[in-house]
Amino acid sequence: MPASLSEGQTARWNKRLAETTTNKARATALWDLARLLAGTDDAAWADLVVLLQRWTTEQQGRPPSP
Repeated sequence: MPASLSEGQTARWNKRLAETTTNKARATALWDLARLLAGTDDAAWADLVVLLQRWTTEQQGRPPSP
């Protein structure tokens, strides 16, 4: 089941993401957050992987695959 974040956890993650200064750092933080949010739900993890792969590709200036 996917995890839900408490108000404090949300604030911490917002702070971590706001402090990223490069796409590499942001990507690392987003992958960490995705794993946390997916919890033990493999389907949620798979969906988040697709989403983050597309974001990473776009950040590298490549067109996303269909």
